Amino acid sequence: METGEFTTPCWSSKIGNRMKIAFCSDISQFHQDLLRDRAWSQNFLGSAWVTSLYERQTELGIELASGDVALQRVKSGQWRADEVQVIQEMDARHGRELCRLGSVPSVLVMLESPLVAYRSVDHLMRSDVTFAHCVGPQAIFAHAQALRQSRHWRLSFPSYWRDQLPIPQPWAQRKHAVLVAANKYWRERKWAAARNANDAFRALKKTLRQHFSATYQSCRLLQLHDARLDLLQVLGVHDKIEVFGRGWNDTGNMPPHQAARLAGIHSVFKGACDNKHELLSLYKFTIAFENTAYPGYVTEKIIDAMVAASVPLYLGAPDIVEQVPTEAFVNVRAFRSVDTLAEYMEQMTDTEATAIIDAGQTFLRSSFGQRHTYEGFGEWIVSLVMGKEPDE
Repeated sequence: METGEFTTPCWSSKIGNRMKIAFCSDISQFHQDLLRDRAWSQNFLGSAWVTSLYERQTELGIELASGDVALQRVKSGQWRADEVQVIQEMDARHGRELCRLGSVPSVLVMLESPLVAYRSVDHLMRSDVTFAHCVGPQAIFAHAQALRQSRHWRLSFPSYWRDQLPIPQPWAQRKHAVLVAANKYWRERKWAAARNANDAFRALKKTLRQHFSATYQSCRLLQLHDARLDLLQVLGVHDKIEVFGRGWNDTGNMPPHQAARLAGIHSVFKGACDNKHELLSLYKFTIAFENTAYPGYVTEKIIDAMVAASVPLYLGAPDIVEQVPTEAFVNVRAFRSVDTLAEYMEQMTDTEATAIIDAGQTFLRSSFGQRHTYEGFGEWIVSLVMGKEPDE
């Protein structure tokens, strides 16, 4: 893992004609170059790295378009297909079509959880397009025949703008712990409980897809929602945590015993969160549990805590220490139970907390850590497209 200080690369002076890049996603809200708008990208977790590329096209020596716009330009003759480099999210159809027309399959990116994007993962397993680079969990790409010879890179989930860091609050003045997450319990509401025939039919189709999806069936065994709820309940009964996010007032898709436990700590649920980093900076500890314990899949959760100078309590990717320095977070796997973890949190001194927070800040300033900024992640992806591969 890189530890050197980050410096912004400058490529535009080395490039004559600007490189043409198509960012391809099946998310319709990313079409029509809509991610040019910072305010728009804020609605979609992790997407602003694309916004950073739109904002810095001249500086980076590129010409960027969303996949649908790039495809239209190719078909109209404005762009030649073979001069377009494709950056593709999972199995995006515009990317597939551009590659069939002769565009270059450059970088495949996977930011979504395989538990949620199981259909895209299943489709990717059958793809015959070979990308030069794959960014995301290597275990996913290793199962796709066409991607086994690609260069695989760990995902550095983009989480924040470089100039938007909160001012840390003094440790002693902070509240105890916080969780910012939607209530995404892994079990779906049974189709028989649907409100009408159409809902029941859609729910039944989804249930069947999940049943026959090898990706979903393997990932659901790695879900961590129950572990998150266990810690939430232990801290909640002592008013040692506050929870922000959607869905905590609707527990109909939970097992009855979990719903009953949450009902007993209803006062800890505070509703929506406007500015996550500012909010986290008000708390000593941030619950940074992933939705799944998938190897190589590390999301924004631990990074957001570091940005806010809050102590991350991490549970998720079993290989997290290959990506984030062990001294920069509390590894929940090291504790026998949530009760022993709660005791550890209660006994942590200012000195111990400061050491963890400082290690996190040092990591964020490193060249590897800077990939978690929107600007840094975008710069890194462009460097892969240009063949300027950094050391992993």
